[in-house]
Amino acid sequence: MTFNEAIKSSFVLVGYSAAGKWSGDIVHPIPELWERSYKCISEKNADRIVGVCLPPRSDHYFYTCGMEIESVDFHKVEQGMTLHTFPTQKYVVFKHIGHSKEIPNTYALLWDTFDNEGYKMKEGMPEIEIVHANMYGKEETNEYEMEIWIPVE
Repeated sequence: MTFNEAIKSSFVLVGYSAAGKWSGDIVHPIPELWERSYKCISEKNADRIVGVCLPPRSDHYFYTCGMEIESVDFHKVEQGMTLHTFPTQKYVVFKHIGHSKEIPNTYALLWDTFDNEGYKMKEGMPEIEIVHANMYGKEETNEYEMEIWIPVE
């Protein structure tokens, strides 16, 4: 599986959050958070939707799905949303291409590659999923693309 390294500058994420857990092929409540975020983000004409998972590679996690904002844009924070800030961090970036139901398979390949390449995850930093606006509505097609950013030491 191909990947590249990148530095992501510090960012502010506003969105909807919930505790979740992995159980078989189902990741609760990630699909519901994405669906809720799509509506809000399309109304605000955001160019991408961002999901953040803490801690990465865990069966129990806290997930936020929303959009990056400038720190001065706090008027975009609506009732029921959460706000999180993250520092600059080095990441290994993978790409999922295909139907969204195949994302768990992409993660399995990603973790094999991550481990085989000898990377170590940076504790306390988020795993990030980024989907560009031109992918909205294509989740159930083979054209769907999503970037997966894994924090590294």
